[in-house]
Amino acid sequence: MVSYFIEQVIERIEKNNSREEVIASEIKLSIDYTKTIEQATANGNYDWKNNNITTKNFPIFSENIGKNVDVLARIFRFNHDIRLEEVVYEMDKAGYRPATLTELLALGSLFPELQKKFPILALGSSMKHSSSSCFFPCLKSTSVGRMIDLDFRFLDRRWVAGQFPDCFLGILEN
Repeated sequence: MVSYFIEQVIERIEKNNSREEVIASEIKLSIDYTKTIEQATANGNYDWKNNNITTKNFPIFSENIGKNVDVLARIFRFNHDIRLEEVVYEMDKAGYRPATLTELLALGSLFPELQKKFPILALGSSMKHSSSSCFFPCLKSTSVGRMIDLDFRFLDRRWVAGQFPDCFLGILEN
């Protein structure tokens, strides 16, 4: 059941080659806020992880600390160049907010095959690089295998869609 559902999500995202946005079906995630970032990363069994992905750099600021919380998530992909604020605007318009690192790690742990198809970013967590750039958590796959990495982005530039456009994880607002 789970793998069939994810296959449908992947198929829906890959089939759309238009300039329109793609919003995959809702995905139910259970977020374990009793775990540190390091513990959540270990649960994902990644082949490689960026050493800057730590609780120190990405503290969990949530009223849910110490709880397990179920959320509904969607993967957004835009088949055209787009700015950060446009991604957030489109998510908001659909009733979603950008996912945090903790939520991204839950997705990677539950559905490891997703990141093998396309990179997935969590725009709700970032590590500042300069006044005009940040690093965002990203699930992706390379010849090394499955990775949890930090993706460098300029905040004032369009993100180029390229051959394999990035996907963005959104969490349904309550």
